[in-house]
Amino acid sequence: MRFTWLPVAMLLAIGFAAIIGQQFPGLGSWRYLAAFAFVVAFTVSILVHELAHALMAMRFGIGVSEINLGFFAAGTHIEGERKSPFEEFAVSVVGPIASLVIGGTAYLGSRAFDEGVAYVALWELGVANLIVGVTNLLPGLPLDGGWVLRAAVWKVTGNMHTGTIVAAWAGRLLAITVLAAPVLLEEIWGRQPSMIDFLIALAVGFFLWMGSTASLMQARLKRRLPQLQVRTMARRAIAVHAGTPISEAVRLASDAQAGAVVVIDGEGKPHALVSESAVAAVAQNQRPWTNVSEVATRIGPGHIIGVNDTGEEILKTLREHPASEYLVLDAGGSVYGVLATADIERTFRGR
Repeated sequence: MRFTWLPVAMLLAIGFAAIIGQQFPGLGSWRYLAAFAFVVAFTVSILVHELAHALMAMRFGIGVSEINLGFFAAGTHIEGERKSPFEEFAVSVVGPIASLVIGGTAYLGSRAFDEGVAYVALWELGVANLIVGVTNLLPGLPLDGGWVLRAAVWKVTGNMHTGTIVAAWAGRLLAITVLAAPVLLEEIWGRQPSMIDFLIALAVGFFLWMGSTASLMQARLKRRLPQLQVRTMARRAIAVHAGTPISEAVRLASDAQAGAVVVIDGEGKPHALVSESAVAAVAQNQRPWTNVSEVATRIGPGHIIGVNDTGEEILKTLREHPASEYLVLDAGGSVYGVLATADIERTFRGR
C-alpha cells in the first residue's frame, strides 16, 4: 500500500466524522470510531476493485506483481501485454463492475435501516463506490474505461498501439474537461465554484493528463521498438587476455576496425568488458604499462544479449538487468561485440 493513501484516508475520516457529528450530535467522540470503520470499509472496497483486475489477469495467465493503493494512484501492476482485445476488455472492465456491485449492495443494505449511523455509513459507502465505478468507466487513459476503449479500437483496427493512442488522446480530452468543470458548473447550473472545486479539478486533471501522456509516449515507443536490432547497434569487439596492455588492445581494435574490447580468461571465455570511458581515463604514457584487466568491468548476470535480439527482447533485458554495456554473442556463442545503452538511446532518438 502506498503511503499516499494515508492523507486521503484522513480526509475521508474527518469528512465522515463531520457528517456523523451533524446528524447524530449525541455520539460525541464515538463518531470518530464510526469514521474509522467507514474508511476501513472503503479501503477494502478499493482493494476488492484491484483484486478483481488481478484475479482476471491471472485467469488469463498474465502475471501480477503487486497491488498498490494511493492517492489517484491505486493500481494493479500487470506484467506483460494482454494477448487479445477480449483479454484487455475483461481485465479492465471487471474492476469498475466490482465497485458498482459493492456500491449497489451497500446502498440496498442501507435500505434495511430506517435511520442511524449504520444507514448513513452504508449509504455513503454505496455512493462512494458507485462514483468510483462510474468514474473509472470514463473512456480515457489512464482510467479503466480508457483500457476498455483501447480494447474496442484494437478489435476494430487490429492494431493494439492504435488503440492505445486513441485512448490516450481521449484521456487528454477528459483532463481538459475536468479542468474546465468548475467554470462549466457556473455557466450551466449557475453554481459559484469554490477554491476547493478548482483545486480538485486541478489535481484530477493533472492526474489524467500525466497518465494519458505517459500511455501515449509508451505506445509510440513500442511502435518503434521492432525497428531496433542488436546486430545493427552493437559495436564489433576484439577479444584480448587480461594481461594485454591497454595500448596494445587499442591498436588491435583500431586494426580490426572494432569499437570495443572484451577480456577473455585462459579458456577463451569472455568475463569482462573494457569501456571507452575507462580507456580514456588512463593517460597515454601510462597505457603501455596498464593491463586491460585493471580497467575492465566484470560481466554481470543478465548482461549478455543475443545478436539477433530485437526491440521487445532488448527492452526486457534493459528493464530486468540494467547496465551501461552488454556483451553480444552470436548464434554460436562466440563474441560478436558490445552493445552500449547510450547507443540504444542514440539510435532510438534518431528514428
